Order: sequence, then C-alpha cells, then structure tokens
Amino acid sequence: MAKHKNDEIWQQVKKLRRYGFWIIIIVLTVLTIRDVIDLVIEYNDDPKQSEMNIIFNESMSMPNITFCMSKKQAWSHFKIDPNETSEAWDEVIQTELANMTDAESFLKAKWDYRMVMEAYEVIATLNSLERETTPHGAARAMTVFRINPRLAGKRKLIKTWLNIIEERNVTFTQFTQKAGFEAIRRSLQRFARTSYDEDQVFKTNLQISWISMMNLCFQPMFDEDNFKDINDQGQFFILQTSHSGNANDSFDCMSVDFHGRPSALGRFMEGKGRVKDGVTDELCLGMVHEVNVEVRATYIMLENDDVGTACNEIEDDEDSEFDCRSRCRMNMIKEMCNCVAPTLQYLRGDDEEDLPICDYEKCTIDVQRGNFSDEECSKKCLRDCKQIRYQISLDQKGRSVRPDLTTVVLNWGSFEYLSLEQQYVWSVATFIAALGGSIGMWLGLSILSLIQGASWIMEKFGNKFCIKSPENRENPDAPNMTKMNAFDVKRNKVEPA
Repeated sequence: MAKHKNDEIWQQVKKLRRYGFWIIIIVLTVLTIRDVIDLVIEYNDDPKQSEMNIIFNESMSMPNITFCMSKKQAWSHFKIDPNETSEAWDEVIQTELANMTDAESFLKAKWDYRMVMEAYEVIATLNSLERETTPHGAARAMTVFRINPRLAGKRKLIKTWLNIIEERNVTFTQFTQKAGFEAIRRSLQRFARTSYDEDQVFKTNLQISWISMMNLCFQPMFDEDNFKDINDQGQFFILQTSHSGNANDSFDCMSVDFHGRPSALGRFMEGKGRVKDGVTDELCLGMVHEVNVEVRATYIMLENDDVGTACNEIEDDEDSEFDCRSRCRMNMIKEMCNCVAPTLQYLRGDDEEDLPICDYEKCTIDVQRGNFSDEECSKKCLRDCKQIRYQISLDQKGRSVRPDLTTVVLNWGSFEYLSLEQQYVWSVATFIAALGGSIGMWLGLSILSLIQGASWIMEKFGNKFCIKSPENRENPDAPNMTKMNAFDVKRNKVEPA
C-alpha cells in the first residue's frame, strides 16, 4: 500500500517537473520573442548615434572667404563730372565699345568709369528684380518695371547692354565678372594669401560673387597649384583697400564671411533656424582690423529629410543650397515669362537652351490673380550634411597711417576642434549579432540553431506533403523512389529506373 502511494507521489512529481519545464520554456520563449520584436522594430526605425572626438591637426584647409563692400565705396574712385551732358557720356561709351568688337577685347581691355557704372547698374537692377525679393515681390517688381514711365530709361539701358554682350558672344556671368572687377580694381591695394614661408608665393585670383544696389562681394580664388593648406598659426590672408571722397563722407563697414556665401543674401536664402556664424560686418573704413578665426566644431550628419535636420551630401557637381534655391527662382520666372532670367542663366539646363533671355517689357504678369511661389521647389534644397562652425573675434588696431586706407588681416587660431559625426546604430552584422544575443540569452540558442530548426521544420512538412511520382500513383504499394537515396536502393535491391 505504501509502495503504491509512493509511486503515485512520484508520478505527480514527474508530472509537476514536466509542467514546470514547459512553463519555463514557454516563459523564456515569450521573453525571447518580445526582445526579438523590440529589436526588429528598433532596426526598422534606423536609429542614429553621434560620436564626439577632438581633432588635432598639423594644418588646416583654406576656408572659403567672401568679402563685401558697399557700392558707394566701390564707386568712390569715379571722378564724375556733374556738368557732363548725357550726349557726351554716351559718346564716350560708344567710342570705347567701338574698340571692343569681340569677346576677347571686351573682357581684357580696361573700361572707362562710365562703362563700369552703367554695367554695374544693369547687373544690380536685374539682381534686384529677379533675386533680392520674395516670389510675389519679384512678380510685382517686374510688372512695375514694365509699365512705370519713370523707368523707361533703365529699361532702355538694360536692353542696350544685353544686346552689347550678345553681339560679342559674352555670357552674363563673364559680364558680371568684368564689371565687378573694373569697379573694384581701383580700390584694391593688396589682396593676397600669405605664409610665414618667405619662399612660398601664392597666385591669388579675384572672383566677383555678387553685385547689387547695396553691395559688391568678391572672393579669392586659387588654382590647383596655389590652393595650399594653412600650416602656421597667425596671418594667412591680407586685404588692403583704399577709398576716395570727402572727409565728411560716411561709408558702410565691410564684411567677411568664412562660409563662402556669395553675399548677405546667401544668409537669408538658407532655411529657418540656421546659425549665422562665420561672418563679421564691422570692418569699418580707415582702420586696421585683425580678424582671428578658427574652427569651433564640425558636424557630419547622415542624409535625412526630417524637419529641422534635413540635409544632403552635396557632391562637387551638384548645386549648393544657394544655387538650388536660385534654380527654383529661375524656374518660377520661366513659368511666368517663358524665358530665362539673365542673372540666373548660368543655371540653365538642356531644357532651357532654346528659351530666350528675358525681356521684361514683353512679360505680362497677372499679379492680382497669380499665385507665385517657389516654396515647394525650395523644400528640396537641403543644407550640406557637413557643417563647419567658426569662432571669430575682431581686434581693431586703430587708425591706418592713411585715412583712405583700410587693412584687414586674417589670422588663424587653433588647429584643434571638436568633431561630431553621426552614424547608424545598426548595420546588418550588428543586428544579426544582437539578434543572436537575444535568443541566446533566454533559450541558449544561436542563429545557426534557428536556421537548423527552420530547415528541419521545412523538411518535415515537405516530406509530409511531397507529391508522389507518376509510377507511384499507378502502383501505390511501390516504394517512393523520389524519397530514396542510393543506400536505400542498394539495401532494398531495387533497380533504379
């Protein structure tokens, strides 16, 4: 009786142990499935992480510098005769143009100041019409320009100069470069990249980046042989300009931008919430300025289209954010007037080759009913994923030895900076490793175990639903040759068909 009772107790214990084992297996399986699901969800969200480092360099790349001066300063050297008649003015210009019959002579010869002033006025007016305003403001300005009687002289002037450059096969970009250079060449006393190595001489070219009613902006440009890194802390560039005028004349201060933005307009054409660093606009005339600059941090983000952080990896042959937004404005003007804006024709593609350059006297726009916007297009214009933040300090050394002379010395500070680089949390390899870790932690399995288990299940179900061969359908009692291997054939002494 006692033995029978002990057997019952033992059976109950075995049953409890079996239930407990399966309960543990089920619980661990549930935990594993939960972790795997969470892991897969996180992987599908494609999370990112940032790695912070301090970079120590022995040299720094030459920054993209843009200087801007006021139109009044650029024109200060022009000795205008207030008693000169318009006929005499036009006669001088026609005489000058008669000696510039082709592109080469037009672009290489020195211009009389009258030509410079007219060309500057044409370029600045067109920039004001096409770019220095909102989309609706551009449409309204073009309408006013077309119908206002007081602007008849300016309409004639623009048409005349557009015909002049067309006859000489000169592009508007070349026209802008020449007019800007002729306006500024009388002011530039020194414009050079410098080095503490006395044997190293840099050939520094000048590029005009912007002409407007307010500013003339220009940049130093280097060819491949002269674009060198900054190897020493201290002075690396110097700008020295002169201006003319009465002692009581007041001029706006100059500015320098280390982000290479073409003008002040570039800062306003960027997206919302941007840091306006890398620029100082307190380079007042008649002073000696030392601008100390260094990289504070670099941010390298992954390409994304999230609101607030959207960016794109801009290649050398792709539009910058400024050019992308300018292209949007070009497309808007093309839709309104079926022509290519003169200041934006450098962006024209193959689709615009057959379109004429805009003559706004022929462009009729319904300002009241038209809904003019380039907002949808501009949403595609993203910042570069690599961002540089500069630390700038300005030290004014006092008055120049000459009251008409302004000196700007650019000094480089530290060669070390903070780098913040964004990376994806998961790669395929790390995801598989984490997946194996999750199933291994609870069930002691591995990825190979899962593959083996899945293969076993597929084999079992495959054998169960395997379709018999036609011979087996005719003779159900015959062995299934599709399931037999060579060993089975030999063992059963069945001759293969």
